Amino acid sequence: MATDLAASPQSRSIAEEAMLYLTSHHPDRGEITADPYRFFDRLREHAPVYRTAQGPILVTSYDATQQLVKDRRWSREEMDGKEGVTPTQQIFLESLAFRDPPDHTRLRAVVSRLFTPRAVEQNRQDVSEIVQELLDGLRDRAEFDFIQDFSYKVPLRLICRLVGVPPTMEDDFLAWGEALHGSLEPLAQPADVAARREATAAECFAYFEELIKERRANPGGTDIISQLIQASPGEITDLEIIANCMLLHSAGFSTTKNLIANGMHLLLTHPGAYDDLRANPDVIPSAVEEMLRYEGPARNSLCRIAPEEMELDGVRIHKGEHVYAILSAANRDPAVFEDPHRFDIRRGNSRHATFGGGIHMCLGASLARLEAQVAFAHLAAAPRLALNTDRVEWLGSFLTRGMAALPVRWA
Repeated sequence: MATDLAASPQSRSIAEEAMLYLTSHHPDRGEITADPYRFFDRLREHAPVYRTAQGPILVTSYDATQQLVKDRRWSREEMDGKEGVTPTQQIFLESLAFRDPPDHTRLRAVVSRLFTPRAVEQNRQDVSEIVQELLDGLRDRAEFDFIQDFSYKVPLRLICRLVGVPPTMEDDFLAWGEALHGSLEPLAQPADVAARREATAAECFAYFEELIKERRANPGGTDIISQLIQASPGEITDLEIIANCMLLHSAGFSTTKNLIANGMHLLLTHPGAYDDLRANPDVIPSAVEEMLRYEGPARNSLCRIAPEEMELDGVRIHKGEHVYAILSAANRDPAVFEDPHRFDIRRGNSRHATFGGGIHMCLGASLARLEAQVAFAHLAAAPRLALNTDRVEWLGSFLTRGMAALPVRWA
């Protein structure tokens, strides 16, 4: 029988709010989806490392999340041997995000070559061209959806260029990115939704499989797949290339799309910050870091599993228990960030936890930063935007923080 949680948030227990947080579809979940930060504050004050009745352990303090993500003893192989693993999740098991050392070490050494500072910087001109082309195409439209028409398309078009596929594949890559990221959600999803995602993700797998065959037949390219194929024999298998390409597509697409959209929403709802950024473009790098902290695209880290009896911030964790670092809670920890619920693009403290840490720190962090910085540099020089809605709808994702739409107009 469903629990009745219609009471006001103030009258709910921590256990009730935690249950809502861990339930993907509940009629009362909307409040925590729209504004989870009050719950995070309550949970952090009550127990920074909290064992829920549903099983997962939630970590909300900055110090404890850093202990968790930086301690390489914790395992990331959460789906290995688990019942009910979907075909897409099974493929993801071959990617570096779901592997422990020594396999993780081997794969990261290969894939990280794509994200050296020099390699990332070489994308700046491409990103600038993409952003300007998108904005030019929107100038004649009085109003538009900032996500669907802009923040979606910046990483999407860059991914297509990096992989070496034609612009005509954009719609397919968009559908694949959404399906792939959805398949990583740990909360139970309706069967029909999961089935559609699996079918769409299977198309992505088949496409990358054929692309690898084509690139092997025509070696010497500079795209991502060609570079991975050129790795020394034994460094990476074809299945691992597919899995890591799917991971990069999923993570890079979702993270950057939400970073740019969430950041724009913050500027539109904080006009003083918007004015400052437009008048002083040199503040953009600091502004992007504050966007990552205040309303970052990563809500929770991927799961860590205790391989043995462990201790985290004084709490005993039993072998096999699943632990999640709530990164967006860590980013609002008053023990680390002064006045943490204030959006300040000149804060200057970039110690946020958005990209995780340790051996599983997000490989594409530098590329996401570059895309956001370039996007906001162009947006600062463009005519001013204004919100075209009284209220946005936040997605009920466990892993990410993003909106369903962001209607805007030229002001």
